[in-house]
Amino acid sequence: MAKEKQEKKKSGPVKRIFKWIGLGLLALLLIAALIFHAPWKVITLLAIILTACTILPKPARKWFWLSAGIVVIALIIWVLLPEDDEGWRPYTFDEELAVLENKYAIPDEENAALAYDEIFQNLVIDANQPEFFLKSKPSSKDEPWLSKDHQETAEWLKGHQSTIEKLLQTAKIDKCRFLPIRVDAMGIGEYMERLPKIRQCAFLLVSAANNDLAEGRIDDGIEKYLCIIQMGRHSYQQPVTIHQLVGFAIESIGLQQLNRFVIEGRPSEQQLQLLSSSLIGAENNWDFDLCKMLDFEKLYAKNMLCSMAYEKNAEGKVRLSRRTFASTIGQSPQQLTTGTYSRRKYAKLGVIFVWLYVPSAPEKIGEMIDASYAKYYAMTDPAFDWTREPQQLLSFLTPGNFRRIRFNYEYSTKLIAYMSAESYYSIHDIYLKNLAFRRGSQLLIAIKQYNNENGSWPGSLDAIKSNAPAKAFIDPVSGGQFEYENHGGRFSLYGETRNIWPK
Repeated sequence: MAKEKQEKKKSGPVKRIFKWIGLGLLALLLIAALIFHAPWKVITLLAIILTACTILPKPARKWFWLSAGIVVIALIIWVLLPEDDEGWRPYTFDEELAVLENKYAIPDEENAALAYDEIFQNLVIDANQPEFFLKSKPSSKDEPWLSKDHQETAEWLKGHQSTIEKLLQTAKIDKCRFLPIRVDAMGIGEYMERLPKIRQCAFLLVSAANNDLAEGRIDDGIEKYLCIIQMGRHSYQQPVTIHQLVGFAIESIGLQQLNRFVIEGRPSEQQLQLLSSSLIGAENNWDFDLCKMLDFEKLYAKNMLCSMAYEKNAEGKVRLSRRTFASTIGQSPQQLTTGTYSRRKYAKLGVIFVWLYVPSAPEKIGEMIDASYAKYYAMTDPAFDWTREPQQLLSFLTPGNFRRIRFNYEYSTKLIAYMSAESYYSIHDIYLKNLAFRRGSQLLIAIKQYNNENGSWPGSLDAIKSNAPAKAFIDPVSGGQFEYENHGGRFSLYGETRNIWPK
C-alpha cells in the first residue's frame, strides 16, 4: 500500500502537467477561433468542452463525458448505417437560373448560337493542318497569299469551305446566346471545350480572306473580315467572362487584317463606306455586358459553394452533402452515387465536420453572396470611376491581410466576390484598349478616304473631322484625342496604350 501511494504521488504532478497543457491548448484553440471568426458552432463546442473541464463540478464531469461518449457512439452508428443516395444531387439554385435564362432569352429563330452549335458539332480540329496555316512565319492568317504558292493550304481550306459558308450566313444574325446557361463546375468545362473551335473558325476565315484579297476577290475578303468581327460581337453577348476575352481577341484579329487592307490595299469608296458603317454598328455596351457577367458570376458562386455543402432531391428536400469535396467537382450526378464502401463512409463522416462549418440552410449562403456582390453592381453605372485602384485582395501573405483572414463561410463568399471584382478591373482595361483599336480603325478608314480624294495623307486629324464620328477621335483610355503624325509618305496613329498604325 505504501508503495502504491508513493507511485500515485509521483504520477500526480505528471497528470497535472498534462492536464494543464491540454487545457492550455484548448484555451488557445478557443482564442484562435475567436480571433479568426470561426463558425459559431465550433466556438460553442470548444467553449462547452473547456467549461466542462474547469468550471463543471467534478461529480458532474463524469456524466458530461458519458453523454459525450454516447453522442460519439451514436454518430459512429449513423455513419455506418446504410444511406439512400438515390435521387439526391448537389444543391443548385434552379429557380434563380430560370430567372437568369428568361432575362437573357432569345427566340430560336433570332439566335446565332444554334447555328454555331451545328457548325462546332461537325468541326473537327485537324492536328495535321498545313504548316502555312498556323505554324510558319508568316502564316496564311498573317498576310495575303496566293494559292499557287501554297497549294497544300489552298486545298486544305477547300475542305472547310462549307464551314466558312455557314459562318458567313451565321454572321447575318445579330443576336447570340449559347444555351443552356451553365452555372456549375461541369458547365465551365463545356464553355472551355467550345473555345478552341471558335478560334479555329476565326483562323479559317482570316486565312481564306487573305487568300481572297491576294487573288482579287476583294468583296469576298471583306465579307470574311466583317464576319470575324461579328463573331467577336457574338462572344460579347455571352454572360461568361472568358467569352468576353475571346470576343476581344477575335475582333482584334479581324481589325488588324482590315486595317492592313484599308491602308495598303486599294479599297473603293463604296467598300470604305461599307467598312465604316459596319464598324460604327459594332459598338458594344460595357455596362450591360458587365451586368451579365455579374449575374452569371454571382449565381455560379452560389451553386459552387452550396453544391459542395448541400444536396437536394426531386421532392425539394435539402440535406448536408454525403460527398467529399473532391468528388463533387466536375462529376455528373450518376458518377457521384458510385464509389467504394470506405469512400462513401468517409464522405458521410465528413458531414459532421461540414455541419460545424456551414450555415444551416443554403439560402443563408445565397444571402451572403448577394450581399457580397451588391456593391459591385455599382460598376455598371456609366459614372463609375475606373481610375481608382482596386482593393488589394489576394496578397494574404502580408501581416496586415493575415490578421483579416476569417475561417467562416461568410468570409469565403466575400473572398470569391472580391476575386471576381478585381478581375473586372483588368477586363475593363482590355475592353478600353480594344475599343481604342476599334475607334482607330474608323479613323484609318477616314484617313484613307482623304488620301483617295487628295492624293496625300492628311496633315492632322482635323482634316477628317467630317468623315468619322466625333467619338472615334477620342482615346477611351486617356479621354484625350488620338495622336497622329504625318511623315510625308507615311503616317502614325496611336493612343496611350494602343498603336493603331503602323502595325
